[in-house]
This record gives sequence, C-alpha cells and structure tokens, in this order.
Amino acid sequence: MTKVIEITDQNFEQEVLESDVPTEVDFWAPWCGPCKMVSPIYDKLSEEYENFKFCKIDVDQNPQTAMQYHIVSIPMQMFFNGGEKVDEILGAVPEHMIRSKVEEILNRFPADEKGRLKVILNSWIDQNKRHSEKFRRWTEKIENDGNYNHILQAVQELEEVNERLYKVSVDL
Repeated sequence: MTKVIEITDQNFEQEVLESDVPTEVDFWAPWCGPCKMVSPIYDKLSEEYENFKFCKIDVDQNPQTAMQYHIVSIPMQMFFNGGEKVDEILGAVPEHMIRSKVEEILNRFPADEKGRLKVILNSWIDQNKRHSEKFRRWTEKIENDGNYNHILQAVQELEEVNERLYKVSVDL
C-alpha cells in the first residue's frame, strides 16, 4: 500500500511547507502519460523511506499551487525542506535518478537531531573558514592600521574555534 499523500491547494502549506521531514511533491494530471510512468516509482519509494514524505498534487484540480510554483510542464517533482523548495526534477526520469535525488536531499537535510546538528556545524565551519580567509587577506592590506593586531587575533581565535567544531562534527 502506498504512502503517497494526495494534497490540494488547501492543505499544501500544512502537508509540505510545514512538514518536519524533507518532502517530495509530484505535480501531475490524470491525462499525462509520463506522469503515469513515474507514479509507481513514488509509490515504491514512499514505502522504503520513513524519514521522507511523498506527495502528489493534480495540477488541473489545484491550479493555485501549480501557478504559485510556475508549473508549465509535467511531470514536475519538487523537493522541499523547512518550508523552502530545495530541488526539482522535470520530466519522467528513471527510478535510480529519483532515488539518487532523495538520498542527496536526506544527506543535506537529515531527519534526526544529530544529523541536523552535523549539517549545521559543517555549514558553520565552511562559512567561517571562508570568512576568516577573507579577513586575513584584508588585514594583510591594512597592517599599519591600529586595529590590525586585534583583527588578526580575532581571526586566529575564529580559526581555533573552527578546528574544535570540526573535531566535534567528525565525532558525531
């Protein structure tokens, strides 16, 4: 039995945008041949992935959502997390491509607290590393400025914090 949820214009926000787990939405129509080809794939995947929600919305019966997301060709699969669209697949594609996209999104947006913490930490570390490299380049240009030593010390402290966060992330 499929776990694909049929959604409407009325419950799209609740089922998709407010979902606690990454969510796929299959924009389809009953007359669409390629849509009928991918539908069994989503039925199958919905049975396999517990921390991923699979939904479908009939674009003919729910024009408001279709217009909001600029659906001009179907099948269109959009992937959401945390109320934001994070990816999409246009057209009828093979199961391995859809499965690969689901796996990629689960890795980017894990459902468990520990996994989410690891993603946030890694993102923080990457951003801080880029910023500290920029700060270092900028401060090298203003060596004669009185604040140079304070800025350089702050950058070094930031780099040390990044190293500690990286070690925590690896241990997660």
